[in-house]
Amino acid sequence: MADIPILLEAKAKEKNNRVYEQILIHLATNNRALNDDDQKEFMRRVTEHISVKQNDQFDREKFEQLRFLTNSGANRM
Repeated sequence: MADIPILLEAKAKEKNNRVYEQILIHLATNNRALNDDDQKEFMRRVTEHISVKQNDQFDREKFEQLRFLTNSGANRM
């Protein structure tokens, strides 16, 4: 017999992953409904339950790669 608490935990984690994906989609389209402080708190609560590590460090190399891609027309359709 399957252990019910383990199944419930897995189901909750799956749901949190779906919520996190939806949040990222809303952020990408600039469709935020909360102010900055509430948004940070909400994201902190969601990400702590799905083991997403937040990286608040600015990565100059990644920024320059993004700049190169956008300047070369990668963002145009």
